[in-house]
Amino acid sequence: MNETRNPTGQLRPWRWLAVLLAAALLFTACGDDEEEPAAPAPAAEPEPAAEPEPEPEPEPAEPEPAAEPEPEPEPAAEPEPEPEPEPAAPPEPIDIRLVTWGGGKFIDFIDLYVAEENGYFAEAGVTLEQLPGAGAGDAVRQVVAGNADIAMADALSGFFATIAGADLEGIYCPYTQNWMTMLVNTGAGIESPEDLRGKTVAVTSQASTSKWYAALLLADNGITEEDVTFAATGIAFGEALLGGQAQAASTWGSINWALLEAGGIPDDQVGDYEIWQYTQVPGPNDVYFANRSWVDENTDGVGRFIEALEKAKIWIQENPEAAAEIGSRYAVGADNMDRNLAVIDYRIQMQSEGPGVAENGMGWCDVTTIQDVADQATELGILPDAADASAVISNRFIN
Repeated sequence: MNETRNPTGQLRPWRWLAVLLAAALLFTACGDDEEEPAAPAPAAEPEPAAEPEPEPEPEPAEPEPAAEPEPEPEPAAEPEPEPEPEPAAPPEPIDIRLVTWGGGKFIDFIDLYVAEENGYFAEAGVTLEQLPGAGAGDAVRQVVAGNADIAMADALSGFFATIAGADLEGIYCPYTQNWMTMLVNTGAGIESPEDLRGKTVAVTSQASTSKWYAALLLADNGITEEDVTFAATGIAFGEALLGGQAQAASTWGSINWALLEAGGIPDDQVGDYEIWQYTQVPGPNDVYFANRSWVDENTDGVGRFIEALEKAKIWIQENPEAAAEIGSRYAVGADNMDRNLAVIDYRIQMQSEGPGVAENGMGWCDVTTIQDVADQATELGILPDAADASAVISNRFIN
């Protein structure tokens, strides 16, 4: 077929278009399998999401009903007031008649006056009557006869009575250290016990601690009562010594102080006198003796009496000057405060330092020591028979 060419040898434009179309068809036929997929149609713009309906405002919740308040607890019942304690029943009153070895109310018995003044006896239900005695032996006889309840006496005076058949009990030792002495006039030629032969010794009475202790000293040195004269002078020892009626006197601490330090013996003669200790009797000096039957019937009252005495003794130790003033109002011849204090100092030592006191307490009657004194007195012929101290001395009221 004849192709029509333009005179220039070039294909006409429409012919180029046909060629291009044919090529395109051919390419499409050959490359169907590898043809890239047509680009997807652009996705439709999503419609804007509808604005969510606003959440409805919640209905206001019904308020929880307020919790019922816990009921106020009932106020605790006021505790029943403790019943007032019943007032202690007053102690059963007891009347005690106490006879001392002294012929009057001497400052030596200061514990009795303080117990009275400070109300210790009243608290204990004790009414005390102090009776005079003509020496320790007389005091014991008054108790045996029923004229007194308690005697203040030395142990030997009590043993004379028990050997004679009295049923006595030694219940308390108010002064446990011995303070009895022999005061001798060396100007009369007395330098040793042997020099007392043929001399006169002043004693408070013929049945007194004063006499018994002098007799022990003499007998221990081989001198009998027949070798000397005992003159009963009461406590007028100074007059007997200065007047020449006696060359020695069986005295005690407070008497010696009055004679030698307080002017009882003139200063220019004091140097003539010497004090000898009764080493035969370390103590006790005084024992309270009573009929055993009376003690058994009044055990509680006796115990209260002793407790009141001990309160007084302790108070005296702590207040000696105040005690001296009390003594000046109760005791005879106690207007000299220096002498009162000297006696009180002696008494404090005597109640605190006797045999057995440190181990057993105030008021202890040391039976071993008392038995030794009784044995000496029996061996030397002063006591008429043996005495058993443990059968007489009880210590049952010692705390």
